[in-house]
Amino acid sequence: MSKTYHIGISGLRRGLSLARVFPLFPDCQIAAGCDLDPQALERFGQHFPQARLCSTYGEMLEAGLDVVVVASPIPDHKDQSIAALEAGCHVLQEVILGATIEECAALLKAVQGHPRQLFMLAENCCYWGHILAWKEMWAQGMLGELVYAEAEYVHDVRALHRNPDRTPTWRSFRQPLTYCTHSLGPLLKITGERCARVTALATANKIAPEYGQCDFGVGIIQTTSGAVIKILRAEKLVREPSFHYYSLYGTKGCLETSRPPVPLRTHAYLEQVPHMSTMMELPLGYDVPGAPAQAKAGGHGTAEYCMIGDFLDALRQGRPAPIDIQQALDMSLPGLCAQESIRQGGVPVEVPDWR
Repeated sequence: MSKTYHIGISGLRRGLSLARVFPLFPDCQIAAGCDLDPQALERFGQHFPQARLCSTYGEMLEAGLDVVVVASPIPDHKDQSIAALEAGCHVLQEVILGATIEECAALLKAVQGHPRQLFMLAENCCYWGHILAWKEMWAQGMLGELVYAEAEYVHDVRALHRNPDRTPTWRSFRQPLTYCTHSLGPLLKITGERCARVTALATANKIAPEYGQCDFGVGIIQTTSGAVIKILRAEKLVREPSFHYYSLYGTKGCLETSRPPVPLRTHAYLEQVPHMSTMMELPLGYDVPGAPAQAKAGGHGTAEYCMIGDFLDALRQGRPAPIDIQQALDMSLPGLCAQESIRQGGVPVEVPDWR
């Protein structure tokens, strides 16, 4: 008889999107949801009438759960993930791993202290259709070795920086480069690289200075293999639509995405093509071909469906998490170190390696 996994969701704004995906897998049942906002709880209950509605996290952990999805605000990630592990639950935690380097270290210690529990970072951008295709092309050696890569994430989220009463939310204090996993995650997952050191600079705070953030953050990262990665982040500017841009330059060719408003495509230059200078446009988009129609329930195409499916496969088969604690550190620490580099005027900062 197959096991049914009872799922608890903490943070019912982003968490509601993830909760919609789990029932697409027959062995999953949404058992509980937790949020401080009564309206969010009510909305969640309308979608999942069988679920226990909890106004405190401790109450939810008493609901007999197998898996806890931590989709709460970033300042709560560390404490809630550790509490879930200590309660004997597997954890799928939203990005980023922790708000500080010290929080990341605490999460590492907790995950290592609970080896029977699966911990995975929910970096959904690693599961977009074009990123999965790039990963396969990389694994086949079509690009060679990494030389240089770029990632940009530009998204005006000023509307999320204030509560309805105009008081600042936790996002209004977040510096752009600290939220780096959507950019770094796919590049590192594709190539298997690890960041060794980062140098970063920030622009002045000219756009909506009341938010206390720089307008743009730019980080230059040296990897352990000697390659260079540039990441750029901005979240309060006049630019629509928001976008993610990626490029990979290898010894045998390069891949790069188009920029909006052009529909997403991959531009490829490959040595194995007769004319190296000939650009190929590959119709690789956000969605994975062949996924069921309901697979877009997570809000970012089929990404959440593929991500949660990968997490569940690891759980069922007793395999390591597809984005385990070490990969989560690799994706998160460079952004936190980049902010330290900015604080010190752009000096290089070593990225911890706690393996």
